[in-house]
Amino acid sequence: MLRAAVVILVIMLVYAGVYSLMSIIAPRLMVAGALKAVTEKIPADAEKVLKGVQRNQGLYALTTTISGFFVLFAGYRKAQKWAWYAFLVVGGIAWLWGLVFAIVTANVMDIFMMVTGMILFLVGLLLPIKEFFGKAASESKTA
Repeated sequence: MLRAAVVILVIMLVYAGVYSLMSIIAPRLMVAGALKAVTEKIPADAEKVLKGVQRNQGLYALTTTISGFFVLFAGYRKAQKWAWYAFLVVGGIAWLWGLVFAIVTANVMDIFMMVTGMILFLVGLLLPIKEFFGKAASESKTA
């Protein structure tokens, strides 16, 4: 199960990386849905500001994704509990906050993208839970 979860989390992190790069390279695409949902049109000044904010957010997301790869390969694939908790906290905050924000702004494209990422995240996190917290995991750590 752990190998399958690592593969799923690699897919999730690649997906998050592509999503981050879209924010950096094509911020207009990323903010257009939210702006139209709120204002019915895109004001020129607001678009400039939001494109800058979106690029900045994309850079933060990309660094988080890169850090996720380090956690995945340094600890998660070795079934170390700290790595599971790191994914739970950081991934939970990132995907849940993105989903809530997308729902509040009624941005259908972002809702779809966040739900996809959250499903990959949850499957990758919960699939090997017995290997992290099951009885066999506890016995092998004490032996």
